[in-house]
Amino acid sequence: MEKFIYKDIAYSSEDLKEDYKKFGEGIALHNDFIKYFLLAQSVETYDHSYSRAGDRIYALHELLLTAKFSLFHSYKKIHADLPDPNENYLPHLLRRSHYLKNAIVWYNSCQDYVLQIISLSYDLHGVEIDSAAKYKRALQSCSYNKVTKKLKGINSENSLKLLSMIEAYGNDNDVEYLREQLANNLKHHGNLKFKGIAVGNPGFYTEKDYDTGNTTYSSDWTESLIVDMDEVNELIKRIHNLLVKHARDVLKFIDFENCKPETFIGNDTYWMTKDKSSYRKILC
Repeated sequence: MEKFIYKDIAYSSEDLKEDYKKFGEGIALHNDFIKYFLLAQSVETYDHSYSRAGDRIYALHELLLTAKFSLFHSYKKIHADLPDPNENYLPHLLRRSHYLKNAIVWYNSCQDYVLQIISLSYDLHGVEIDSAAKYKRALQSCSYNKVTKKLKGINSENSLKLLSMIEAYGNDNDVEYLREQLANNLKHHGNLKFKGIAVGNPGFYTEKDYDTGNTTYSSDWTESLIVDMDEVNELIKRIHNLLVKHARDVLKFIDFENCKPETFIGNDTYWMTKDKSSYRKILC
């Protein structure tokens, strides 16, 4: 392939490979989440709450894989099955835009999974889970507002520490922009547009007050947010890394490692903490 020109920079095939490799290496791994999942499952007999939270750890791990896949393919400047990008780059931009929309939606959902892990670990949902319907009801009670309200109500050193972790991630500028601007436009304003493929509204119109001449409605008001694809790629990569750290901090706080039985002798269980009652970090 002859050199591909993108934003005034020439890329050879090798340059593109190196570019993709560098971007991919900057996306944090999260394979250690599997360790926490297995630890949680290992105490199913002794702690149902931790075990149920473990299911959501694995769900978060899988969702992050899906989100990361979409992010990486939205970053790829050329998709090999599409026309020569130097002659017509629009199909490549369109392909990238769809991957990026997917990444935005998935990453916006990831915090909900962290909240589910917290809520299920400490039974903040207030549901006795003994049926599929009640399990779904418990998950519905794991919203940001409900979990943070519960933690504020407990008002202990540990609950407030956990609350600060949740709020620090949720109030991060990048996370807030993802939630309030990018995801909100996709979910509630009909779409999100990207520079290079954004077009004006072909049905543009305004309504004016007959007496004052003031505009009372404009179809411009419904126009989608227009963003730069590469800038959003970098923003979501930062969010991915922040999210992985946030989830890892929460998992360490919950302390799944110290809830694993160390050994069994007869009918007695010797815990890593030597005291089954002390392994759990009590919130109240």
